[in-house]
Amino acid sequence: MNWLKEVSDASTLDALLSVVNDYLLGHPEEHWSWIPRASRPPLIATLDELQHWHHKLSDDLGATSAPNIRMQDLCVFFVRAAARAVELQAVRPASSNESDAEPAVSGNGQHG
Repeated sequence: MNWLKEVSDASTLDALLSVVNDYLLGHPEEHWSWIPRASRPPLIATLDELQHWHHKLSDDLGATSAPNIRMQDLCVFFVRAAARAVELQAVRPASSNESDAEPAVSGNGQHG
């Protein structure tokens, strides 16, 4: 699968986050064994998390003395995903900001 094309083709933030998570889930443990544990992102649920991991991976890659191709690919993927998220935010109507809000929590602690 061409993951960078999938990122470019995402038309909404939700679609982009789905691509990011499919990417993370689509790699076997052997792939992840090449990436330091602290640099292995969890599933991504929000734009803030995506931006956090974009910055963290860029910093981690820059700080490593022996980068490998898998780490570089992960960093490039997150750079492109973060850039696509910025593009999607720029074209999104201001009124749709409410969809990014956390779900309301009722008095009993249940999402409502």
